[in-house]
Amino acid sequence: MKKGWKRVPFLVSLFFLLGLVAFSFLSAYVLKDHIHVQTTLLRDENGKMIKTLPFPPSWEYPFGVDRFGANIFWAVIDGARYTILIGLIVSILRVGLGVCFGIIYGIYLKKMQAFFTTFERAFRFIPAILLVMLFFDVNLFSDATNGFSYIVSIIFWLTIVALPSLTQAVGNEVNHFSKEDFITASKLMGATKFQIIRKHIMPFLRSRILLMIVQQMISILLLLVHLAVFRVFVGGSTTVHLDSVNSVSLPNTYEWSALIGVSYQELMLNQWIVFGPSIAFILTLLACNVMKRMLESAEVSVVIPKTGQTPLKEIKQIKKSDFTFVEAVVRNKNIKEFQ
Repeated sequence: MKKGWKRVPFLVSLFFLLGLVAFSFLSAYVLKDHIHVQTTLLRDENGKMIKTLPFPPSWEYPFGVDRFGANIFWAVIDGARYTILIGLIVSILRVGLGVCFGIIYGIYLKKMQAFFTTFERAFRFIPAILLVMLFFDVNLFSDATNGFSYIVSIIFWLTIVALPSLTQAVGNEVNHFSKEDFITASKLMGATKFQIIRKHIMPFLRSRILLMIVQQMISILLLLVHLAVFRVFVGGSTTVHLDSVNSVSLPNTYEWSALIGVSYQELMLNQWIVFGPSIAFILTLLACNVMKRMLESAEVSVVIPKTGQTPLKEIKQIKKSDFTFVEAVVRNKNIKEFQ
């Protein structure tokens, strides 16, 4: 059976996401000056005004034009790099830190597992969106509420909010896997915890890391949409005063969740304004789910000691530092004590 990442649906979904990001950078830095700039008035062939902002979808404007004059199609293309890359960066950070802390939790901190489980269960009942909103505007690296440092701070909070549950999930898997017979035998033969992690735990987790990244990607995209509904935008926002009384907060970037959040009220007025970024979000989530299903259904090969006969010539080539007694017991059936 093919590995999940080698299957055609997985590769098609992956190239779709990479293509969106590449086209987004291309439109921002190469095609920006060649993209048609819309006007505030829509006229017919005779020059007669037929429509004011917002413009509905048409051949010229596939997703329409919003109330602020932005071509929604190009806004979606421009925002692809923000949404997908932020989701990917946060998911990689979550999984990387979760695996590191999970190994420490499952191997070195077994006496504290009861306390940590109690803490994680209480933490689980607090919605992630509330935790992120509490610290979203807290910039750890600068006093500015916009700019690069603000985005880095947001990535930090989006990463931290999922670490307790992810750490326990990885730690429980490590704890369960460490009870396998060949690992128990390694311990009895004098293998250290670091050797067990390097020889057994890491190969076991390596086959699951890609799946965890895709799972976290889906979770992050959904969290970004929930935040945007509450007018919390990843790239920050700018307040525009429409008149002496009314004002509106506009996102500084065309990140997809921000496009949905800023036009959320349009669902009662001009629903098509929200369709463009929503379709992009749906297709991205669909691609991530296809990748997730391919990885879940693939046969996961875990590196374990071989059970067949090992030739004498191969045994002599094994370095002493890489050799453990338990591997010799499992791989060599000619040892009389274990027949």
